[in-house]
Parts: sequence; structure tokens; C-alpha cells
Amino acid sequence: MLVQIATPEDAAAIHDLLDRARNVHLTIGNEDLMAALAAGRVLLLREEAEQPLNLLGVLITVAEERSPSLPASSPELIHLRGVAFQRHFSPTHGMQHLLGAFALRYAQTSHPLQLIAYSGEGWLDRALRSAGMTLAEHVQFFVLERLQKRHWEAAAARSAGAIHIATPDHLARLADLDAVAFPPLWRYSLRRLQEALWQGPLLVAQVGDELIGYSSLLLERDACTIARLAVHPNWQGQGYGRALLLAGLQLAQEQGCDYAMLNTQAANHRSQQLYRSLGFRPTGESFAVFVLDLPSSLPAPLGVAGKGDSA
Repeated sequence: MLVQIATPEDAAAIHDLLDRARNVHLTIGNEDLMAALAAGRVLLLREEAEQPLNLLGVLITVAEERSPSLPASSPELIHLRGVAFQRHFSPTHGMQHLLGAFALRYAQTSHPLQLIAYSGEGWLDRALRSAGMTLAEHVQFFVLERLQKRHWEAAAARSAGAIHIATPDHLARLADLDAVAFPPLWRYSLRRLQEALWQGPLLVAQVGDELIGYSSLLLERDACTIARLAVHPNWQGQGYGRALLLAGLQLAQEQGCDYAMLNTQAANHRSQQLYRSLGFRPTGESFAVFVLDLPSSLPAPLGVAGKGDSA
């Protein structure tokens, strides 16, 4: 087997594989795929070097922008955004080759590295496990129906605070807040916060000059997705999370949404209690989160290289 780093010239062959593959998992658009190709973050699996278009598999990753406020011990985050294998080729066998090459490619880094993969399909679960990835979390979906008929009492917080729409000037401070509110697996980079601001309302909770929490919403016709809810650890347990969530739901009501959705870790019972108290109920849908941790002290890579070189 031969594993190579793809280039933009491989785009047509990759699209052909994605169209024909039976086992395919893709959460990336064409523009981001081309960016991943340009950055050297796409790996190709082939059987023979002399058959450049006969792809057996492909692995597509995207790196998370690192916040400058994070300590050196905090891992670099890389997300698995696409994987596909040719029909009649074993995904478990292919994933072992691709992730083995990935580990060699990133074996020598200045920071630890964590590869993150979201999976809701049995074949992908099995392939990720077989390649050495560890199940880190199960995430459950919740829904709040009949949103237009809901009424809640105003949320009370112990300290006087204000909730308002975020501006670009808030984003750097929100990235710092996010870094202390979540473990590395769930952190948002500055870029992801910028995307959240562009895609939908981003609400912030503020006490004096301090930003102590935020929530991110996606409003689409009759549906509202609560994509993010964060409160600084120093301010948790004082009603600000509930206040942010209610402010988002009330905004969704004003926009005509009929229902709201969100997800949270299966083990996050505290957040689930809050969601249930406002009328959210589990949908029965879930997905698994797998991780692969690579410490910065691994030996230098043996050679996953460019075109014509084998791994």
C-alpha cells in the first residue's frame, strides 16, 4: 500500500472516489476541500505507484486555528472532515494505513496534537477503533417543540448583568473565555467564533466591562439551533447560562422559529438538567466522538512524503 500527500491536481480523482464510494463520510464543502489540498492535509491511499488515479481511499483533515492564549501543553486540534474508501475495499484496513501515515506525518510538532473524529455510522466507528482512535464522548441531541407557544419567567442572575448582540470587537476576548470554559476537545478558535458571528446571532453576557459568557445561534426559517453555550467558570452557577439560553430562545421566537435544537455530551448531566427545565427533550439521535492523541515528544517522522514517495 502507498500513502501520499495529495495536491490540488488530485481534486478530480478525489471527487470521483467520493461519488463512487460506498463507505464515505464527508463534512466539508468543495472550497474547504481545495484549501485542505493546498495545505497538504489530504492523504491518498493507493495500491500501486504506477496507478495514480486508482485511489483506494482518502483522508481529509482540517487544522483548528490555535489561540495564542493557550499554554504550550495544550494540544493542536485537527478535525477529520472526510474519509472514503473504494467499493469492495476494507475501511478498517484502509483506516489503519491512513491514520498510521497521519501519525508519522505529524510525529514531530512543537505542541501535542489531537485528531478529532465525529462518527454516527457503524462502519466508521469500527474503522476508527481499529486504527487506534479512542472513544472520548457520546453526544446527544435535544429538541424544544412548539416554540411559539412557550413562555418563561425572566431568568434571574445573582449579579447585575446585560445580554446583547456580539460585535467583532468581542471575539478575541470570547476566544480567551472559550479556552477556559471548555476542555481542548470542545474549544472554539477565533476563526470559528468569527464564523459563528457571520452565520447567526452571537449573544454575550457582560458584567461591567467583563464578558462572562456567550451563546451562538443559527436561525433558519422555522428552526433555531443553539450551537454554543459557554459561561466562564468563575461565573457558573449564577444563572447566566439560563439567561443566555432564554435570550436566544426569545430571539428565535421573534424570528418566527417553531422549534429549537441543541446537543450536549451524554455525561453532561448539569447542562441536560437546564435544558430539560426549559422543555427540551432528547430526540434519540446521537453521535460518537473519537480522538487520537500524539505527544510532541514522538520521534521524527519516517517519511510520508510527496508524490512518488511511499509511507
